[in-house]
Amino acid sequence: MKKIVLLLSAAVLFVACTTTNVTLLKLSASSLQMKVGEMEILDVEPNEAGIEWTSSDNNVVTVEKGIVTAVGVGFSTVRAFLGKDYAECQVYVTGANGESLSLTPAIVPLKKGETYQYTYTSTYDVPLTWESSDTEVATVSDKGVVTALKGGNTIITLSNGLESVSSRVAVERTWGEYSLVWSDEFDGTTLNADNWSVEVNGNGGGNQEKQYYTDRQENLRIEDGCLIIEARKEDYNNREYTSARINSREKRYFKYGKIEARMMFPKGGGTWPAFWMMGNDYKKVGWPKCGEIDIIEHVGNQPRMASFALHTPDKNGTKGNNWSSRSYLDNLEEEYHVYGIEWLEDDFNGLDRIYFTIDGEQLAMAQENAEHVDENAYWPFNKEHFIILNLAIGGTMGGNVDDAIFDNPVLMKVDWVRVYQRQEIE
Repeated sequence: MKKIVLLLSAAVLFVACTTTNVTLLKLSASSLQMKVGEMEILDVEPNEAGIEWTSSDNNVVTVEKGIVTAVGVGFSTVRAFLGKDYAECQVYVTGANGESLSLTPAIVPLKKGETYQYTYTSTYDVPLTWESSDTEVATVSDKGVVTALKGGNTIITLSNGLESVSSRVAVERTWGEYSLVWSDEFDGTTLNADNWSVEVNGNGGGNQEKQYYTDRQENLRIEDGCLIIEARKEDYNNREYTSARINSREKRYFKYGKIEARMMFPKGGGTWPAFWMMGNDYKKVGWPKCGEIDIIEHVGNQPRMASFALHTPDKNGTKGNNWSSRSYLDNLEEEYHVYGIEWLEDDFNGLDRIYFTIDGEQLAMAQENAEHVDENAYWPFNKEHFIILNLAIGGTMGGNVDDAIFDNPVLMKVDWVRVYQRQEIE
C-alpha cells in the first residue's frame, strides 16, 4: 500500500532501566522525551541518602534530587550515583512544537535512473537510519540520497530510534497502448448471462425511486444490436412504474483502464438513467465501503446536465459531501454519445486519478488524496469494480415525474460497453 506516515511523538515515556547493578539502583525511566520548559520526576530505588545526580549537558537538562528540567534543545544523559553504582536515563529535548526530525519534501517525483538528495534536520546528536519500503522501486543511502530504479511508489523513512518521519518517492511508470480486454456489443436476441445479472426488486434503489425493477421483456430486452431498458407507467407490485437494472457483479469486474459505453438517454421529467460502478467486494463490506464511481448520471428535469460523482466511506451521498462535478451540454437526450472514465494508477506524483469523459473529451477529474493514499475510507478505487446500467424514475435525483412522457416509449439504449486496459513497460 502507498501511505505517507508522519510520527512525531510529543511526550514519550519508555519504562526500562540501565544500571551497573540492577539490585542496587533502578530509575523509573530509561528514556525521556521532553519539550523545553517541561519538568519530569525520576524516581530511584532504593531511595537512600547520599544519591548524587548529574546531567551530561546542563545546557540541555538540569537535574536536582531527581527533578529533571528541560532548558535547551538537544540530548543529555541523566545519572543517579550511589558510590560507584549508577543508573541512567537518556533525555531528548525538543522545541515547543515537539519535533526532533524533519524531512522534506513530502512527495518526490522521479524518473527511472534519477537521484535526489533529501533535506533533513535532526535535533539530537544521535545516529540516524534511512529505510525504503520497496527497494526495487528506489533505494536510499545513509545520507538521504534516493536512487530511482523502477516505476512505482516507495516510502522513505528517517528515524533516530525514538521518532520517524517519512516521505513518498513516486517513480514515473511507463505504459503501453490500450487494448480491448472485454466488451458486450449486445448482439443476438438475449442478454448474456455470463456478463450480467438482472435485478428484480421494488426497494427504490435506496434513493426513494418510484420504479419496480423487473426482468420482463417489456422492461429489458436486446433489440437491433442494442440493450433496451424501457420505463413504463403501470401498476406493478404496489409501484406506479417499472423499469430495469443490470449489473456485472462477480462476473465482469475491472481495476483501472478505460471503461466506456455508447448510450442514448430518454427525455422527460423524472427520468434518471445511469452508467456506474461499485466495488466487487460489495456483498462483503457493503456500501459505501465498496466505493462507487458514477461514470454518468442524467436527469430529464435538467436536460443539459451530465453528472459525475464518487462515493467513499469518508465522503458519500448520505453525508452530502461526496465528490461530484457537472457539465452542461446540448443534445444529451435521444442522441448517442460515448460516456466513460479513464481510471489511471499512479497518474500524478504517484496518485491515482479518474477522468470523466463524453465522446473522448475530458470534462472532470478526481484525484487520490496525498494525505491518505490508498486508504479505503478516502479512496476505495484501487480494487476491482463491477458495472451497473439502469433507468430509474423519480427519486432523490430524478425528481418529479411528468407522466405525459409515457405517451411515447421511454427508452434508454446501450449500443455497447467496452473495457480497455494497458500494460506497464519495464
